[in-house]
Amino acid sequence: MGWTIRAAVRDDADAIADVHIASWRAGYGHVIPESVLFADDFEPRRRAIWTEWRFGPAQRIIVSVDETDRVVGFATYGPERERGRGNTGRGELYAFYFHPDTWGSGAAADLMARVHERLGAEGFGEAVLWVLDDNPRARAFYERHGWSPTGIDADYDVHCELSVPEVEYRTILT
Repeated sequence: MGWTIRAAVRDDADAIADVHIASWRAGYGHVIPESVLFADDFEPRRRAIWTEWRFGPAQRIIVSVDETDRVVGFATYGPERERGRGNTGRGELYAFYFHPDTWGSGAAADLMARVHERLGAEGFGEAVLWVLDDNPRARAFYERHGWSPTGIDADYDVHCELSVPEVEYRTILT
């Protein structure tokens, strides 16, 4: 199976939302209660994120599409978010999701390589990401691709006053 990586466009919004919703429901069910993942407003809130997204090169969102041009994964990235540390000069991988029916297919490795390439091309020498602490599948993937935990953790506010622990990972971009 072959994948193409390209910049996301407005017409991808629904497909990106599909990936986002399916990956959260399949990947976070052991951490986030079903009452949140299947709440009446869960799907509409995720869809609103992507239908309201301002697509374009400055938005730094790329997608992985299969041979039928179906969006199977996406990544957003850019300068590190503030998080109270001031300007660190690092890049950040904000979101990295694949549809569960592609997990283990190899598609994610190509998209991760492209994220590294793009962050490096923007002049970042290193980057960070945040991942749920209890997400062994994602953590193992990131570690296979050169990311390592920094020892910094925080709480991620999910929804309805629910927070879950997340950890920071870091990589050197070459």
